[in-house]
Order: sequence, then structure tokens, then C-alpha cells
Amino acid sequence: MSAGGTLRPIILVVPDGAGDRPYESLSGPTPGLGTAVARPRTPIEAADTPNLDRLATLGRCGLLYPVGPGLAPSSHQAHFALFGYAPEQFPGRGLLEALGEGHAPAPGEVVVRANAARVSERDGVLWIDERPDPRVGDAPYLADAGLSTEIDGVAFRFVHTGALQGLLFLRALDGRPLSHFVSDADPLRDDTAVLAVLPLEEAPDPDAAAWTARALNAWIRQSRSALAGRPLNAMLVKWAGATADYSPFPRRFGMRGVTLGAGPLYRGLGAAIGLDHREFGTESDPEADVAVRMTAALKLIAGGYGFVHLHTKRTDMAGHKKDPARKAEVIAAIDRALAPLVPLVERGEIVVAVCPDHQTPAAGPLYHGGGAVPLLIAGGVAGADEVTAYGETACARGSLGVVRGGDVLPLALDAADRSAFLADRMTGHLALGVPAAGDLTPLRARD
Repeated sequence: MSAGGTLRPIILVVPDGAGDRPYESLSGPTPGLGTAVARPRTPIEAADTPNLDRLATLGRCGLLYPVGPGLAPSSHQAHFALFGYAPEQFPGRGLLEALGEGHAPAPGEVVVRANAARVSERDGVLWIDERPDPRVGDAPYLADAGLSTEIDGVAFRFVHTGALQGLLFLRALDGRPLSHFVSDADPLRDDTAVLAVLPLEEAPDPDAAAWTARALNAWIRQSRSALAGRPLNAMLVKWAGATADYSPFPRRFGMRGVTLGAGPLYRGLGAAIGLDHREFGTESDPEADVAVRMTAALKLIAGGYGFVHLHTKRTDMAGHKKDPARKAEVIAAIDRALAPLVPLVERGEIVVAVCPDHQTPAAGPLYHGGGAVPLLIAGGVAGADEVTAYGETACARGSLGVVRGGDVLPLALDAADRSAFLADRMTGHLALGVPAAGDLTPLRARD
């Protein structure tokens, strides 16, 4: 790592779900406002975060809507945007699940997650009497229950991936296109109706989406016959996905990248867009969870990676406990583990971007919120604005203004002196970062 005219590496720190709303229970002076007046604060504002505050002082700040104002995304949708891809290009969670489990779909296949439930018929409607957590339990009979079948010109291939769930792959027998633009049948709770799978209104091929939806509804009905007599006697489907066509991360941004997100979903997301993956699990102690990733991130950069995604789930988990004070404690612990970044930024050797992927409200009924989260970009040639603390209120005064998820990497690229000059198009693919030599195609002297 060095300053000057070299291409600086970028670390994107994502404390999952750390963004939040202000709470009366956390009232106190808000860092960076230059006043000691007590006011309701968010967990980030209430936490002791000297390292994040120092990075904010060294860099530029703003507010970030991961996918759009007021929209409450999942982590994988938000990360897809943070990694520089348009929301309309999102290939569906089913693809990420399949890739993360090591079961890549064949070309033309649609893949959905399927999980077992106990279902009965009430007044002509399929009703969910019991929907256990599909990640827990044991149902080995799913592997050979006859869930792989053919219906309405569609071949279904079921792969039991453990516990009460599996992956369902759909392939058209006559080669016609299927579509992953369909809705979910699983309402994620029991004592309610199974939902009909429907074509999505934004489907680019409405006929293909309608056919796929009909076939999935027929498969759900047929699963009752295949599982008759079992404690869990039907399958529910959700999260349809399919392979998509877009420039992989190294070609789009001109650098090798790696994600340190825990679990199959981040491994699958990395595989979908061309990021390598390193698995470290999830430590119960939030400081240790980030510290192991920090050590790995610095080694990976020293080894030639231009981009590292340093992600922790501990903040999101704390938010779901609906305890604002505990969430603030977790954020403070994470801040302690980020200390090694500060001297690297001070010396201009690295660019660091920090932003949650969404709000996880620590009170109230919402699972995720659609509000803005604080963003900072420090190091390289980014320069500094007048913000001196990291938090929602302070960052709102920063020079970056209000941006969306797809803006984060281009801003970091610019700070790292890695931005491509868009007037000179030297590649057939979209290149936002300086193209690597291997991505340039020389003209041969003879055809």
C-alpha cells in the first residue's frame, strides 16, 4: 500500500443494519453538532465511536439511500447496489442461494427456494397450519419424496440442501423461456393462506412469467400428494432467481475484489457478480467478529486485492432484538475493531468507505426501514469536509449530499484515482474503473 500516483485499494465497511431512527431513550448531546443540548439520538450517534469519528473528520460524508428513498431493502438487494449494479439487474435471491450452496443453475433454468410446511385445505384454499423455521430440524424424506417431476411442459429438479428446505430448479422441456419474475408462495408465517405465485408486473416477458407462475402453483399442489402422510406435507416456494448477463466486478471496476460477508448468501452474491469470498463465520462478540475480518482485509490488500468488502451482521442482529441501547453498545465494539484503518487513511495509503446497507429499527414493528443511512468516504484524494462525527445527523451536513447505493463505489474509485475516463471507451463492457491490461483487446495484424 502506498500513496502518490499508484492505484489505492478500497475497503468498503458495511455494519449491517446499523442505520436507525432517533430514540428518546438514547437522548443526549449529538456528536458533531457543536452543542451540548440533549436530543433523541440514533444508536450510531449514542455509541462511543472515536475511530469512525476520526474517519469522518478525515473524509467526506453524506446520506445514503441504498436502493431509493423510503425503500426498505434486504441486505442482498442493498449489497447488489453497493457493489455497483442497478436494482433492475438483480438476479433474484434464489440464484444467490443456489450459488452459495454450490448448486449453480444450468443455462435457462429458474431456481427457487422451497421449504416444508404442514398444510390443510380450508374452504377450497390451502392453509398453513405449521411453518417451522426451514433452517432447523430434520426431514430426510424430502430427498426422495418424488419432488422432482414434470408438470405443464416444465421439468422440476429438487435438491434437498438440509433441514427442512431445498432448491427447486425449473427447466422448460421445449426450450421456451421461463422467468424468475414471479412472486412468493411463502408468507413466512403460519395460520394464514398459502399465497398464489403470480407473475410480477415488471416482468420483461409477461407470458414467460405467467407460465412459470402457473407451473409453480401446480408443483405446490402436487407436493401435497408426494408428501402425503408426512408431518410436513407440502412445500412452499419463494425467492425466484436466474442467471443474469452483466459485466463481472473485476471488469467493471478494474480490480480484484473479495467479500468477507458470512454465510452462503454472501458467497452466492460474490459468485454472481465476480467477487471472491472468504468465510469467517460470525463471532458472538462483535469486536472479535470485525477484528478477524480486519486482519484478513489488510492481508488480502497486501496480497493484491484492490477491493475488500468488510461486513459484519452483528449490528443487524442487535437491531432485531429491539433494544436501542444494546445496539449502541454493539456499534461501539465494532468501532474499536476498526482502529487499524485510521493511520492508513491518515497516510493516504487506502480509501475507506463506511455505510450500513439499510436501517434496522431497534424499536417498532418494521423489520427493515427505508430511511437514509450515514456514509463516509475517507482517504486517497477524497479531501475532507466540515463533518467531524459519524452519524445520521452529522453526515447530513456533509459535502457528498444524498446519494444512492450505486454511487458509493464510483465515489470511492474517484478517491482512489481509479476512475475510468468515460469519454474514451476502450472496452466493449461497461468499465467504471481503469481497465486492467488483460481487459483490453489488441487488434491482430491479420483477421
